Amino acid sequence: MMEKQKVTKSVYFVEETQNIEGAYVEVNTLFVADNQEQATEVYEKLVKEKSKKSFGLLLNEYTINAEGGFFRNLLESWKHLPAEFYRKMQVLTYRPIAEYQN
Repeated sequence: MMEKQKVTKSVYFVEETQNIEGAYVEVNTLFVADNQEQATEVYEKLVKEKSKKSFGLLLNEYTINAEGGFFRNLLESWKHLPAEFYRKMQVLTYRPIAEYQN
């Protein structure tokens, strides 16, 4: 059986920190894009709308290695994907781009 082709891409997540317990940080994903400009626009819009106090709003870039179809599924269905879906990827690098805190 042939192994499926792996692809490496950058994906941008707009996330809000929900809870911090020691080294464990729980985040709520608000938006996912494969385009940094689009993710930055959403991030900046959310920063302007932030009225409630939160731990922080983050814009992060993840360089991910996964099967090609993974990215399509991620971008189309990120709000509804189960946690096991994310285990099918390998994060090669992580780079915070922006962070906002009240």
